[in-house]
Amino acid sequence: MTVDDKRPTAAGQSGEPLVALRGVDFAYDERPVLRRIGFELRPGDFTGIVGPNGSGKSTLVDLVDGILQPTSGEVLVRGRRTDRYRRRDMAREVALVPQHFDLDFDLAVREVVEMGSYCRGKDAASCGDPEQMLARLGIADLAGRRFSELSGGEKQLVVLAQALMQQAPLLLLDEPASALDVSHQLRLFDLLKELNADGLTVLCILHDLNLALHYFDKLLVLSDGEVAAFGPPDDVLRPEVVEAVYGVRAYLHRHAGRTYLTFSPRLRGERRGRVHLVCGGGTGAGMMRELVDAGYEVTAGVLNALDTDEETGDELGLRMAVEAPFTPIGDAAHAENLELMHAADLVVVSAVPVSHGNARNIDAARDALRSGIPVWADEGVCVNDFAGVTGALAEDGARFFAGEEELLAAVRGRSFGDGRASAPGAAAGQATGPKDGPPGAAG
Repeated sequence: MTVDDKRPTAAGQSGEPLVALRGVDFAYDERPVLRRIGFELRPGDFTGIVGPNGSGKSTLVDLVDGILQPTSGEVLVRGRRTDRYRRRDMAREVALVPQHFDLDFDLAVREVVEMGSYCRGKDAASCGDPEQMLARLGIADLAGRRFSELSGGEKQLVVLAQALMQQAPLLLLDEPASALDVSHQLRLFDLLKELNADGLTVLCILHDLNLALHYFDKLLVLSDGEVAAFGPPDDVLRPEVVEAVYGVRAYLHRHAGRTYLTFSPRLRGERRGRVHLVCGGGTGAGMMRELVDAGYEVTAGVLNALDTDEETGDELGLRMAVEAPFTPIGDAAHAENLELMHAADLVVVSAVPVSHGNARNIDAARDALRSGIPVWADEGVCVNDFAGVTGALAEDGARFFAGEEELLAAVRGRSFGDGRASAPGAAAGQATGPKDGPPGAAG
């Protein structure tokens, strides 16, 4: 028996996905829109689709609903290709809330909602009372009004009520919150989560990445018509993925058990070079953000996992050499740190406390100096030197600056020359030269 010969069965009984896209391509008049799309929805999934404008999100939803057919590949609903369904049969399996909804007739809201049960034929009465559905959405007062008189947000909620009247196991939504204010957006997604808990499978297009992080179990990220990522929101919406897809700098924050994103318009294409940061204990968090916002590619290490600087670097999507908490720097982390330093244009040392546990970071900075990579340091690192190792940095030619502000000003004003950093005149004049050494340095 072929896949297309199977009769639709109740979700979960056959062990097959509710929806499966396999190698799907789609084009409008020879213009490619989607390429090599493949993913599955299981019964009870709560999945969002995100991506820039024009990435193919609405087209993908129309393919799942059978409104469009793929140029190549196949779209299966309950193991059956969508082109094998009649529209009434598809409406019993999939309910769609489109981005735009127009009516040729001036119907009352109650009549519009009732239309959703028509696909059930003689069983339409089992779909329930339209006014009860409106009440569940918090818009019972709209029942007697004309659909044409409603605001855009009110129309979206009415069309959602109509779709829910279909009693289909899968609900597709194309930007259902685009015309809603914040309170109605939250109410809508809270309701969708309730419906999902009752067994409804949801696939929803949305633009707000923070709503996506908060509500959805899985996210499908589209970029230029292809799947850029698919999986749990925390895994999918990493800063480097957001930047690659949307072209903006993203910052991931965690507070009180919640994760959220903030954004900066700076593009990665504006990179001014690579800076490797030696820090720890919170001495580098602010520098990381400032350097990233100034257009530098930043790496860091060796940091202890769960350290404030390590968590900030993780939020920013930085590449870092990391060691286990409360553990001296081991050989593997030290080797990775050396690799990151040797790929940098400049090594910057914060006022990090130095003990025997992290003294190898100073050794690595000295190795970078010997390889011709400049090292600029905050004088505070010498004050916080409990291992007696930072004096060797001055002997090897590191430049020292009187505090983080002066150090950052010098970095932002640096010139590239032969690809390595050279201090600009004003900043260099303020820096303590290597011959004299920094205040408090040994030797």
